[in-house]
Amino acid sequence: MRYALAVFCFCLLADTALLASSEITLRVSNWSTRQRDIEYENKIIRAFEELHPGVSVTLEPVPHHYDQKILLSIVAGSPPDVFLLDSGSIPSYVNKGVVLDLMPHIRLLGFDLGVYFPNVLAIARRDSALYALPKDFTPMVIYYNKKLFDEANVSYPPAQWTWEEFLVTAKRLTKDTDGDGEADQFGVLWPQMTYMWMPLVWMHGGDVLSPDGRRATGYFNSPQTIAALQKIIDLQRIHKVAPNLGSHEQIRTSGLLESLFFSNRAAMRVSGHWSMPTFLPYIESGKLSLGVTTLPVPAQGKKVNVMYESGWCVPVSTPHPGLAVELAIFMSNEFAARLRSEMLIGMPAMKSVAAEQVQKDTLGIEKTFLEEVPYCRQHWGSVVERFPEIERFFEDAIDDVLFNNRPIHESFTVHAQRIDEKLQQIRATGAGKATALPGNTEILRFLLVMMVLALSLAGFGVWKTRGAAAKRRQTLVGFAFLLPSFVHLLIFWLTPIAFAFYLSMHNWEIIVPHKPFIGADNFVEMFRDHAFWNALKNTLIYSLNVPFGMAFSLGVAVMLNLKLRGGHLLRTLYFLPSVSSFVAIALVWRLLYEPQIGLANFILDLLNLPKSLWRNSPDTAMLALIIMSIWLGLGYQMVIFLAGLQGIPSSLYEAAMIDGASPWQRFRTITLPLLQPTTFFIFITSIIGSFQVFTAIYVMTGGGPARSTDVVVHHIYQAAWNNLRMGYASAMSLVLFVIIMAATWLQFRLLGKHVEYA
Repeated sequence: MRYALAVFCFCLLADTALLASSEITLRVSNWSTRQRDIEYENKIIRAFEELHPGVSVTLEPVPHHYDQKILLSIVAGSPPDVFLLDSGSIPSYVNKGVVLDLMPHIRLLGFDLGVYFPNVLAIARRDSALYALPKDFTPMVIYYNKKLFDEANVSYPPAQWTWEEFLVTAKRLTKDTDGDGEADQFGVLWPQMTYMWMPLVWMHGGDVLSPDGRRATGYFNSPQTIAALQKIIDLQRIHKVAPNLGSHEQIRTSGLLESLFFSNRAAMRVSGHWSMPTFLPYIESGKLSLGVTTLPVPAQGKKVNVMYESGWCVPVSTPHPGLAVELAIFMSNEFAARLRSEMLIGMPAMKSVAAEQVQKDTLGIEKTFLEEVPYCRQHWGSVVERFPEIERFFEDAIDDVLFNNRPIHESFTVHAQRIDEKLQQIRATGAGKATALPGNTEILRFLLVMMVLALSLAGFGVWKTRGAAAKRRQTLVGFAFLLPSFVHLLIFWLTPIAFAFYLSMHNWEIIVPHKPFIGADNFVEMFRDHAFWNALKNTLIYSLNVPFGMAFSLGVAVMLNLKLRGGHLLRTLYFLPSVSSFVAIALVWRLLYEPQIGLANFILDLLNLPKSLWRNSPDTAMLALIIMSIWLGLGYQMVIFLAGLQGIPSSLYEAAMIDGASPWQRFRTITLPLLQPTTFFIFITSIIGSFQVFTAIYVMTGGGPARSTDVVVHHIYQAAWNNLRMGYASAMSLVLFVIIMAATWLQFRLLGKHVEYA
């Protein structure tokens, strides 16, 4: 009986395992960051699973660097079965054959596409093919703070208004609240990011690219485009109704747009529907009374808006294309759209659900978004491949005018030429379909070659060993003991260096299928790239912090070496930043340097000194970074100097005091000479570290404003992870390696021979 029961249980478990193994698992990815959004998406997924027994769906949110991580998963051959596609990424995914044409499956399933807004659906269309089913969309609008309008006794903006009316309103809402002669409350936040100002350019009858998207010259520097963007620039420089928030890179990461608007220091703000989930908690708590209106239309201008959309797509490499398309349809159907509309992230792409969202709206906000739909056109990012790389040139051109006072036509013409060169380069290197990494054998071949070379070198060393067999046996035993370390060095040190050299000689872009050998072309491009030379110049300027930092550290070390009361506590406090998170420290200093709310300007104001823009100005941004770096490195260098000071015999100081030497003479003739080994060590390591600075730049300035703090490592990061150009990034890293090696050799050559070690 027990045996029969055991057999029955075994069979039951086997059947369960078999059923479990036959279950199909689909993976879905989006860029959700809020837990509430993830919960809603999981509700939609659970409903799909109920309709499809035996199918399990896993949601995999990717909150940061979404595009890069999705591309890497595609290259690795393991993309999600369904993922959310931003309209700005459509050209790259479609041209590389990454995403599936959904139309054959949609026809087979009989799904009606007429439920969507036609111009929303058209963004992911290419002729008769459809590559994504729309989830939601947004035009650009102006949000306004009703409280500030009421306090200033200014009427709320009308549904349709002109640029002149907008400017008058912004001026009336800009105020100096503390009487220091500078505005503290601003009329509008209209940053210089491309997606913020593109509708205004179209309203003026201008554009940034030719109709076929192949040329910027004659368009970006046209009179119409210049007139439109001059208005955006004048909001800060002439009318003073908008604050200086730094470069486009700084604005993206600082969070100041939200901070100024929520703290009642900005009356209007240009944004999309994606801001609503952030606004809602403030609205519900009564801290924000929100209104929304359309973008102002310039005189003799034509009303135009831009549409940003996201949609669900299916990669061609999914093992379950039919089921994945069904899931994509379900994720964008009426049930999903209605459930998702409660989150208010965007306007539903489904017409009926969008109308319902307007009817349910108690704030009077949604109607404006819906009424803008007929005036919306798709943005260039949904047409031009790798548009984010192009977008930076537009924003750099505006920053060049804002921060470097360059004439606008000159700046736009120069940058238009650079855009033309970039577009030509993208067309020349981007042809062909993407290939997953398992289909590429370059890396495998390279690793095999490295392994063969290493083993051959080791075998040659053993063979060259002279003497008896016993001696050769000893050599083999020695190699065996060294093998773990040798393998570690081979894999994690020698191979990456050699592979970086290999990449630098190839046009190695992650998603581009063909990676041809191009010789020194990456190096030629680099040496012709003004941005690289600018980054190298900034790196050299930044390295000037080393001697100043060493001087401060030595002074603190000398002071603490005097056996002061509380000296141990002071050592700990000085050293504390060295063991803290560099990112956290950079975030704190970023707030300290904010012109509007930062402690640095508060201290200057107390001292009756003029306020500074700090990291928001090319004139002071690098200085701000150097000050922070000196403070950050003070503790570490102080400890090293203190160790050197305590190694100096006290008898030397006693003899000098007997001879009547002053403190300065003792310091100059005893301390400094005997600290030469310590000083040399700190100088060498600090110079190397200054050439490799990245975290402070990335967090505090993003390389801005106007690329005034863009250093070589940050430039390499952008090439590798923003533009996915690994070959070009490897070429720059090799040049940086050579520069660091040369600088180190030069220091040993010039300074090392004067250092005496006891």
